[in-house]
Amino acid sequence: MAEVTAIDGARGGGQILRNAVALSAVSGRPVRVENIRGARPKPGLRPQHLTAVRAVGEVSGARLVGAELGSREIEFWPGSITAKRGWRLDVGTAGSVMLVLQSLLPALATANGPSDLTLVGGTDVPFAPPFDHFDRIFVPALRLLGVQVTTQLRRRGFYPKGGGDVHVTVSPATSVRPLSWTKRGGGLTIQGNSCSQGLPSHIAERMRESALARLRKAGQEEAEIAVEVVERGPSQGCGVFLWAECGAGRRFGGSSLGRRGKRAEQVGQEAADALLEELKGDWAVESHLADQMIVWMAIAEGPSELTTGSVTDHTRSAIEVAETLAGARFSIEQGPVVRLRCERTL
Repeated sequence: MAEVTAIDGARGGGQILRNAVALSAVSGRPVRVENIRGARPKPGLRPQHLTAVRAVGEVSGARLVGAELGSREIEFWPGSITAKRGWRLDVGTAGSVMLVLQSLLPALATANGPSDLTLVGGTDVPFAPPFDHFDRIFVPALRLLGVQVTTQLRRRGFYPKGGGDVHVTVSPATSVRPLSWTKRGGGLTIQGNSCSQGLPSHIAERMRESALARLRKAGQEEAEIAVEVVERGPSQGCGVFLWAECGAGRRFGGSSLGRRGKRAEQVGQEAADALLEELKGDWAVESHLADQMIVWMAIAEGPSELTTGSVTDHTRSAIEVAETLAGARFSIEQGPVVRLRCERTL
């Protein structure tokens, strides 16, 4: 029987856990995650973490130990990865379906056939990438690696009620191509979406106008932002997501969510400021995508590198898990532009 690898889950939130089971499934190496979310006010597995662990376990035929709500330690013993057809996963309340998907995709990308699944839960919630970032930034990046993913947003789910509905199809990749994303390229186009659900239509319009005003002040006169108003839905909420595309195909995002007591104008300004912050340096990969690419760099068939603006705690945690479970070795070259490199050692 293979020896189980122990990983300390205290220093991060759910990301360490999600990356650990994703890489365990792909590498075939069993893992024990200890002290899960130990530094958080409510440590242990929450519903969205439990959904991710069980879902990756089902795809990979894993034996799970301790996979219960509130558990602070799990063991994940992977088996053989199989495709899933017509699968439905309900995260419950407003747990992020996008984070669950990020855990599942490495296994589904290496499955024995195409998969399709529906996820119900939160699509636009705090402390998680909104659906639009997943669809506009993350999925196009995966396609460049040879991983074909399509998404369909059937219904948005905002905090705290959730109820969003996303349909996803995944075609397995022959291999995950290494990436070399170091140059941004010339040219810049900015688009966006200002959405509201179950709220007066003027809120989405005001968010849009404030985002455009902030972008124009920064010299981005040609930005275009669509308005999406849904009169009724399972949850009320609003937000703005902006994305920029550069000449080399690199994409950058910026977003902000509304909440009770927060003016629509503030939401739009925050989204614009977040995008402009990502664009202020000459790096090729935005900060959130850099975090998300660590797992894929670790399983790619060859050395990879990217440039980004900074190394976050999330990035460092993701690197530590990837080096432990995937036989990857990362190097970080600090400077005004940060360069991340990854080589496989197994």
